Amino acid sequence: MLVTAIKTSLFKNGRPLFDFIVQHVPPLHSGDLLVVTSKIVALSEGRVARLADKQRIIAQESREVIETPWAFITCGADGWSINAGVDASNADGQLVLLPRDTGAAAAVLCVALKKRFRIKKLGVIITDTRSVPLRVGTIGRALGYAGFEPLKSYIGKKDLFGRTSRVTQSNHADALAAAAVLVMGEGNERCPLAVISGAPVLFTAPRSSKRTIPLALSPELDIFSYVFAHVSKKKKRQK
Repeated sequence: MLVTAIKTSLFKNGRPLFDFIVQHVPPLHSGDLLVVTSKIVALSEGRVARLADKQRIIAQESREVIETPWAFITCGADGWSINAGVDASNADGQLVLLPRDTGAAAAVLCVALKKRFRIKKLGVIITDTRSVPLRVGTIGRALGYAGFEPLKSYIGKKDLFGRTSRVTQSNHADALAAAAVLVMGEGNERCPLAVISGAPVLFTAPRSSKRTIPLALSPELDIFSYVFAHVSKKKKRQK
């Protein structure tokens, strides 16, 4: 598998996204995946706000807000995130919000790029960065995807020693996003695009966002929520 970051010109607020991509990416081939940072998707949609409106925007973009000593953890359309994904980095003195519907945006791009490059198999991933519980630093994640199956299920399959898996699913979308963000960078690299070739994924027709397989879990289904609840109760007892 080969992951190649694409250095581009500076993306300006309101610029047409498809034209920008076609201008900068090399010819795409059947079986490629195009990775696009969510920031330029949001900028193409005009999803910007003033720095002074940060608290109001976070509340506006969230269904639920949990306050922490460092930031707000918020629940929105793309699952739980820090400050609802509202970001001032690489934003030229303003705030950049998350795109309106990353699944729909990925599907639109996938269809248009397949037609533009006359190819049958293409995947699109729209990325953001996230903090991982109990780990230092950030990694890339897939906010939206299209054109391939995001999960590979091992449920019911046997391992090397004949044991049948009951719950294992490999998250290809997030794994590929993490690999791409590693080479795209998160500072002043100016590489908002990447092309992945040779990825071991199953390509499909782009789905509508309503039929996209969700990758976010609710806290009730997340095993780590029980760990954090246990630690919290333990600390309260120690006080």
